[in-house]
Amino acid sequence: MLNLLSPQYYWPGIVQDVRNYCKHCEICQFNKKSKQKKFGLMQNLPSVSEPFEILSIDTVGGLNYYNSTKRYIHIIIDHATRYIWTFASKSVTTDTYINCLKQIFQIQVPKKILSDRNAAFTSSKFKHFLRNHNVKQLLTTANRPQTNGKIERVNQTIITRLKCKLNSYQGNIAWTKLLPQVTEEYNNTPHSVTKFPPSYLMYGKLPYDSLIQNQELYPSIEEARKIAQKRSDDYHNVNKERYDIHFKPSNFKIGDLVMYEKFQYPNTRKLSPPFSGPYKILKQYSEVTYKIDKPNPLTKKKSEIVHSTRLRPFNPA
Repeated sequence: MLNLLSPQYYWPGIVQDVRNYCKHCEICQFNKKSKQKKFGLMQNLPSVSEPFEILSIDTVGGLNYYNSTKRYIHIIIDHATRYIWTFASKSVTTDTYINCLKQIFQIQVPKKILSDRNAAFTSSKFKHFLRNHNVKQLLTTANRPQTNGKIERVNQTIITRLKCKLNSYQGNIAWTKLLPQVTEEYNNTPHSVTKFPPSYLMYGKLPYDSLIQNQELYPSIEEARKIAQKRSDDYHNVNKERYDIHFKPSNFKIGDLVMYEKFQYPNTRKLSPPFSGPYKILKQYSEVTYKIDKPNPLTKKKSEIVHSTRLRPFNPA
């Protein structure tokens, strides 16, 4: 705009006036992507060394076409040991998740469970189940899978291994028949971060048929868990340093007006505004999590909890 005005007009402070006008233009704010760093540095989950301190749970779908009527894999991972449990099912309901967790609770009841905000996890029945077992529930923000990064990476690994086995198998076989084998192989393979097999960190020994014959090469289970914790912490710190280069601290305050970056699938609605709003900050839960007065059509609530990476300051005219 300055290039259009300056050849024909001039007044003292024209540059600053033009900048302020563009900064407060609502059309520009809602339709132009910002080139500045997004808000929200990587946060630290509690560092754990003992099994069953924190479990993460997630689901992978779209598997009903592979010689089975079941279409979902429910994956649960222990944060300290990286040990996983997998379950196949036909549905994604509160009862489905409760039945999965009941099988794990027979081994030991965890202190905390981390999941996304799927309706099954936020239902009163699921919350009541956790309260009855004295389990604290942790929820990620919507459209922010990075918060539960451990299980997101496991999802990819399990699907890749399952795909390889299924497509190399001679004849037709249901993917559900191969899932236990894939899960066992994962748990008995040294993890890329901890360098220990999850089975060893969980139980202190390896199965008798493990390909790793000499488990005496590993230190005692207590020492191994401490080493695994140190390696996990170091890995997280390196990732945080790389991640934070591209972001800046969020400094929103209660009452601030913000725009929300809408989630859009690739190659859809290219001419739609990428932002909606403005919305008001109602509450701050953490350094990166806020409640805004944005109605949620799924939950019918008048507000929504969002991550700061999807927020951008709104400058009223």
